[in-house]
Amino acid sequence: MKKQNTQPGMSGFGLALTVMLVALTAAAPSGAAEGPAAPAGGHGLAAFMGSYDTDRDGLVTREEYDTVRKQRFMAADTNRDGWLSEAEYVAEYEGRLKQQYAGRAQDERYAGSIKQAHVRFNILDTDRDGKLTVEEDIAIAEKTFKQNDKNGDGKVDQADGAKP
Repeated sequence: MKKQNTQPGMSGFGLALTVMLVALTAAAPSGAAEGPAAPAGGHGLAAFMGSYDTDRDGLVTREEYDTVRKQRFMAADTNRDGWLSEAEYVAEYEGRLKQQYAGRAQDERYAGSIKQAHVRFNILDTDRDGKLTVEEDIAIAEKTFKQNDKNGDGKVDQADGAKP
C-alpha cells in the first residue's frame, strides 16, 4: 500500500502528478525518446522546448509543462517539508545539468549555470524568507509559460518563435 503524502499544501499533489505522468507516458509515440532533450534548460524557445517537451512531439502543452515543474519541485524537496531551501533547489538543478553534460567535461559555462541557479532561487523566493513555496513556484510558472506562448494558443511550439 502506498503511503499518502500529508505534507501541508501538498495534499493530492503526488497523486495528481502520478496521474499526469502516466497519461504523458501513455501518450508518447511508440519508439519516441522520452523525457526532455535538454533537461537543464536555458534561455530562448529552443531551451524551453528542450526542457519541457517530454514526448518530443515539437510542442509543449500547459499540462506537459506543469507536470515537469511539479515533478522537479517534488524531486527537489528531499526532506518533504513542502518547500525548497536554496540548497535543495540548486541540488535538483545541478542534477539535471549533470545529466545534460553527460560525457562532457564541466566547464566555465557549467560553473556559471550553478552560480545562476543561486541567483534564480533568490528571485523566485519573492517574500525573501529562504523558502521557495509551491505558490511561489506556480506564480513563476504562470509567467514563464505565458512569456513563451507568444501567440496565446495554449501551447508552445515553433510558431511562438516566428517573428510577427
